[in-house]
Amino acid sequence: MQKIIVDTNVLVSSLIQRSYPFILVEEIFKNHEITLCISDPLMREYQEVLRREKFSKFPDFISKSETLLIDIERKGVYFNPAITAECNRGLA
Repeated sequence: MQKIIVDTNVLVSSLIQRSYPFILVEEIFKNHEITLCISDPLMREYQEVLRREKFSKFPDFISKSETLLIDIERKGVYFNPAITAECNRGLA
């Protein structure tokens, strides 16, 4: 069984266009050999980002994102990570 974590940007891209990110996300939900790993902080990030007003300009983004969030909660396996990593965004 393969365990994966999906980056929020992959989810956004999968909802905007039917390119590689869409195929990847679709495969996660069809393939029973893949475990989608989530945590409470990650789920909060998914919800916050996918509900941003700026994405409403894309057709059906909001309704598709709500469906995707429900699917993530159904398919995902919650973990409580013992170690967390902080990303220093904006530093080059």
